[in-house]
Amino acid sequence: MYKKITHDIVEEHFDYPLVLPAEEKASMTPTINELGPLPTVVINEATMTFRMNSRTLWTKYALGLVNFAVSDVADLPTTDSVEQRMYKASTLIGDFFVPYYGIRAGSDIGKLLTEIFKNGVDVVSAVKAEKDIVPYQIKWAEQTQALAELFNRLNPSQYPISLLQEMFDALTKLWADNIIARYTNNVILNAESIDGINKLVITGIANHVNKGYQSLADVLSRGVIAQYPLAFIE
Repeated sequence: MYKKITHDIVEEHFDYPLVLPAEEKASMTPTINELGPLPTVVINEATMTFRMNSRTLWTKYALGLVNFAVSDVADLPTTDSVEQRMYKASTLIGDFFVPYYGIRAGSDIGKLLTEIFKNGVDVVSAVKAEKDIVPYQIKWAEQTQALAELFNRLNPSQYPISLLQEMFDALTKLWADNIIARYTNNVILNAESIDGINKLVITGIANHVNKGYQSLADVLSRGVIAQYPLAFIE
């Protein structure tokens, strides 16, 4: 049975979404919290399980990005296996949405997440060769826009394009920071980028007077619940 749990939380203050320059904040879209509360009838064990499953899948994807940076920058023999697990992680996220949006939509989501990862593989190669990564960042922006637009077509009221693209862009920026940190042995940047990826994608930050945000995993799972509440009524 679902039980409401409260926690004493130490407030943390970050500039949402961790990587945006200050001048861009004025154009930032409202957070998902402003879309309205979920119906009380769906605040139950089924929705809690669904949201935890979302976090589990996105944890595999997000930490897989970090693991690939660790392995490839160091030329470890595990690189190929990490790469294959990333393809699987992308596919599993797509499959997560199939019951609600269909096989084609799930396949397209998985493919776009795979393409974002593949572009990151090229970023690692460029960083190791000490080449400019701007062309890959431009490609990332195109890919994240396509992914945000896809989610918006599936669920316009719960998946604002600018909000999702902002979050996906933040993820690629943090991953690039992590890759550079690994290559340059920058311990501080490495720790900050991993912490940023974890909060952005998985845990979020508690919304203390609008100074926090929900994670990408929670935004996406919440959107499905809000769109299809009858699927979660016990």
